Amino acid sequence: QNGETTNDNISFQRRHIGPITTEQIEEGTSHRPPCRFEEVSVKNPQGGEDGNNSITVILDVAHNPPAMEHLVAKLGATHPTKAKRFVVGFSSDKDLAKCSQLLLSIAPDPSNLHVVEASNPRAAKLEAILKAEPRLRDSNFDQKDRSITAQVKYALELTAEKDEVLVVCGSVFLMAEARKALGYDEPRDSDCISEMAGCHIKPQGQENFGNTDAEKAVMKAVSDGK
Repeated sequence: QNGETTNDNISFQRRHIGPITTEQIEEGTSHRPPCRFEEVSVKNPQGGEDGNNSITVILDVAHNPPAMEHLVAKLGATHPTKAKRFVVGFSSDKDLAKCSQLLLSIAPDPSNLHVVEASNPRAAKLEAILKAEPRLRDSNFDQKDRSITAQVKYALELTAEKDEVLVVCGSVFLMAEARKALGYDEPRDSDCISEMAGCHIKPQGQENFGNTDAEKAVMKAVSDGK
C-alpha cells in the first residue's frame, strides 16, 4: 500500500464505483509497479560457468532516507546471505549523505557501490555525492564517463564474478538508461518529459508493494533492531 494515498484512493473508488472487497485490495496491491523492488534475471555476461547462467538484479526507485531504509530492510529479508552491489545516483535535492550512509550500512565496502550521474538537470552531480559522503571516494565512478550504462555493465561483470545481487537505486532518473543497459528494449520518455518527471509530486507514504507476511516480519525485526 502507499499510506494515506492508498486509503484515499480506496475511499474514492468505493464512493464512485462501489464496494471493494479485502480480497480485491490484496490482489491489487500484491503486484509491484516497475522499478518498485522489481526483481529481474539478466544474462550472465561471463557465460555462466558452473551453471550460473543469470544474475539477479533489483530495480528500486528508493530516493530518500525513509525509502532507503525500507530498501535496506527488504534486501535483508529477501537476500539475507548474498552480498549486494549497488549502482546508485541521486536527485540533487535529496539528503545525499544519509542515503549514501544507509547503503553503506548493508554494503560496508565502498567498492561495492558504483556512483553515477543521471543525464537530467535535476540529478546530483558526481562531485556533490562524493563530497556528501567521503567514503564514496573509494567507490566505483568515472569522472570522464559518468553514464549509468558504463557502471551498470561494469557492475554486472563484478556481480557475476563474485556471485552477488545487483541493485540499481537512488532516483527515477536512472531507471530508463539502466533498463536499457540490462537489455530491455522499451519506449522512453522524451528529454522534456524526463526533465519534468516527478515535479510537484509528494508521496504520502512509503510504497510496500507485494511484501509477503514473512518479509514484513523480517523487515520489522530489522527496523526495530536499528
